[in-house]
Amino acid sequence: MTVTKLLAVNVKIDGDYLDRLHEVVGKLQNEGFVLSESLDAIGVLIGSVPAAALGKLSAVQGVSAVEKSRSDYHTQEP
Repeated sequence: MTVTKLLAVNVKIDGDYLDRLHEVVGKLQNEGFVLSESLDAIGVLIGSVPAAALGKLSAVQGVSAVEKSRSDYHTQEP
């Protein structure tokens, strides 16, 4: 059985496409994107994608940026 590694990603939607957000989500899902949360007011989608399909997301019409989610933030100690 092959296990597909999923990467957590944040997808920024171009402001000109906010009124067609569901259309853009559908195109992203066709590329393997799995939507977890949609922040409609600011045009950000949070989800995951197979590592091999990551590069395809930024080519979807209406997407302005794709970045891997990070969890390695650290605060400075006083």
